[in-house]
Amino acid sequence: MTEILIISHSSEIAQGTRALVSQMAGDTIIHASGGVDGGIGTNIDQINDMIGKIGSDTICFYDIGSSRMNLEMAVEMYDGEHELHISEAPIVEGAFLAAVENSVGSSTEAILEKLDTMKK
Repeated sequence: MTEILIISHSSEIAQGTRALVSQMAGDTIIHASGGVDGGIGTNIDQINDMIGKIGSDTICFYDIGSSRMNLEMAVEMYDGEHELHISEAPIVEGAFLAAVENSVGSSTEAILEKLDTMKK
């Protein structure tokens, strides 16, 4: 099964998106990170920590600015056995679509194709 990784500048957005998506597709593994030291921002170390916990191919979603940059750097540094895909779909809608598609058995490739129609 495909996992989902959510990166936001806001802890509330990351955790809220995770909660929403989990309610609709509870069997999908969702990793979420947002904020730095109780404030706004993203942190490559937090992203690397989450990526280190993935157990299958993963689709990554981000919100704005440096979240993309930090996510791209973390993905480049990853040397594990799973494929990491950065989606350009909006964070909430994209994560929702990916999780629902995953819960009905769609392949990672099929999910990515559907997400391509939602690009920012």
